[in-house]
Amino acid sequence: MSLAQLKSLFLESILPTWGESGFDERHGQFVEHLELDGRPQQDGVVRTRTIARQIYVHAHASALGVAPPSSLALAERAFANLHRVAWVCGARSGYARTFDRSTETVTDPVRDLYDNACVLLALSWLLSATGKEGYRRRIDETIAAIDRTLQAPCGGWAEDSDGTLPRRQNPHMHYLEAALALCETSRTPTYRPAETGAFALLQSRFLLGPHDLLHENFGPRWEIADTFGSQMLEPGHMCEWVWLTGRHDALTRTCHDEIRADLLANALRIGRTDGSPFLVDQALASGVPVMPSRRLWPQVEMLKALLTQHRLAEAETLASDMLASYFEDVPTGCWHDRLDLDDRPIAKTIPASSLYHLWTAVADLVIRDRSGNEVRHRDVERLPEALGSPSASFGPLA
Repeated sequence: MSLAQLKSLFLESILPTWGESGFDERHGQFVEHLELDGRPQQDGVVRTRTIARQIYVHAHASALGVAPPSSLALAERAFANLHRVAWVCGARSGYARTFDRSTETVTDPVRDLYDNACVLLALSWLLSATGKEGYRRRIDETIAAIDRTLQAPCGGWAEDSDGTLPRRQNPHMHYLEAALALCETSRTPTYRPAETGAFALLQSRFLLGPHDLLHENFGPRWEIADTFGSQMLEPGHMCEWVWLTGRHDALTRTCHDEIRADLLANALRIGRTDGSPFLVDQALASGVPVMPSRRLWPQVEMLKALLTQHRLAEAETLASDMLASYFEDVPTGCWHDRLDLDDRPIAKTIPASSLYHLWTAVADLVIRDRSGNEVRHRDVERLPEALGSPSASFGPLA
């Protein structure tokens, strides 16, 4: 019942709240966060990744038929604003990292892999929800921009247009997420090379060997060293990779059961401390917390990993624990975004970035409830097609 309660809370309270309080009607753009009392962000600076993720949430929820009536129009208006303000033209094109929604000026022009991957995710579902070919052109432009502007040696892409170090697995993970969404929604082989290349990095760069921990930070040639912060691990990302690997396997008819099992086992081993059901934000390989806090998003990723691994009873228990802690004594449609190690709220704001994490879990629950199968994200009209074999359309990966 707790999973159903979490889904209902999101659809009936959280999503409508963020479509109202989370949208700046005057400037036609979403906000970066809500204040602790539920009021919208007061200043105008927003990150492209946060805006793109909110566009994605409203577009995907609209495609599934569970969003408020205004959601898709908000998503389209916000993307038009984002593209007009943040797209950088030229030989090294791409979306700028941050801008001021009030003045419509770019505040950080750097093109970042993380931000552009999130824009791709948003575009995949805008295209799916509307069928407008203009979004397909934007998708192809963004992929070309990433490949051109963020070229890097030794596989993968550069962190950003400045070549910032360390190199990180996290932006690459979100590029994989976007490529998966493009494959899942387009039903064509066009985006399979991008998905294949992004997934291959998991075994070639991010995991150093069987049963190894997922590493976060690397040198310019993917070397591991304390100089680059390689000792810092994030259990939430290990769980996120469980979910993405499950999606990759469903798409490609491949099997990475051992990798998924190792990722989840390692996340639970180093991430849970002092008998808490929740994951710490960062830890060393020994399990010693690096950050004495537990944000909401790693718990949501743990929930998705448990569902991916068919550990339904544990997922129900975790959902119950989350509802009793992160969602207690908060304004309508909000949450405590960060708890200390004694489960006391310590967040300064309510970030919109966590809306995205919550929605990805709820979207899976919506699909599971409708289909009775572990079908990927598709609208209800296409559900019979989704139940068929992906390989019938794409063919297996080599």
